[in-house]
Amino acid sequence: LVLDSPPSPSFQFGMAGAIYIKGVELSKYKRSAVSPTEEWPSKYSKLFVELDDGLEFSFTDKRRFAKIRLLDNPEAVPPISELGPDALCEPMQLDDFVQSFGRKNAPIKSLLLDQSFMSGIGNWMADEVLYQARIHPMQTSSKISKEKCKALHRCIKEVIEKSVEVGADSNEFPENWIFHSREKKPGKAFVDGPTIYSSSFLLWCIQHICVVYQC
Repeated sequence: LVLDSPPSPSFQFGMAGAIYIKGVELSKYKRSAVSPTEEWPSKYSKLFVELDDGLEFSFTDKRRFAKIRLLDNPEAVPPISELGPDALCEPMQLDDFVQSFGRKNAPIKSLLLDQSFMSGIGNWMADEVLYQARIHPMQTSSKISKEKCKALHRCIKEVIEKSVEVGADSNEFPENWIFHSREKKPGKAFVDGPTIYSSSFLLWCIQHICVVYQC
């Protein structure tokens, strides 16, 4: 947040941080959502500001991972100075995208979560774009084919733009997104493709996401 004169507050949202403006409906992301029936400012508020024109906003954090720092130039110091290009506002050109992956030996999901490589992709979104591109999360980045890189480049754009379009309301996500299966019990998850009857298969799990490949 840039003020007329330094220092300026720098907000690191963590997993559940959010800024709420009084009287304005914002993102419906469930981990950070504050009920409109709660007192104002919320009991989870870490910073409350009232401006001269009457506007009020509150920085909330239910899980206490968020941080607020006062800095003379927030963009010149970590973590902002270490961020890679924004996946939505500064997307890599396809050729640069393919070449960048070709130089990395990290697992593809780890690379997508590396904010110094590309900023803006978190855990569930990395799972989603890899699922839509049909790429195994543990596959080495440099070994991904050019065609798969093209598919991943497209899926990153599609998943982010759709998420923004619906205001992060997961109820509005497409039915074929694996996001809807993140918290379902075993056997109840969404399956996109033929049922696997063979006992020979590879199962890879990370948190609530499972990717199953027929052998």
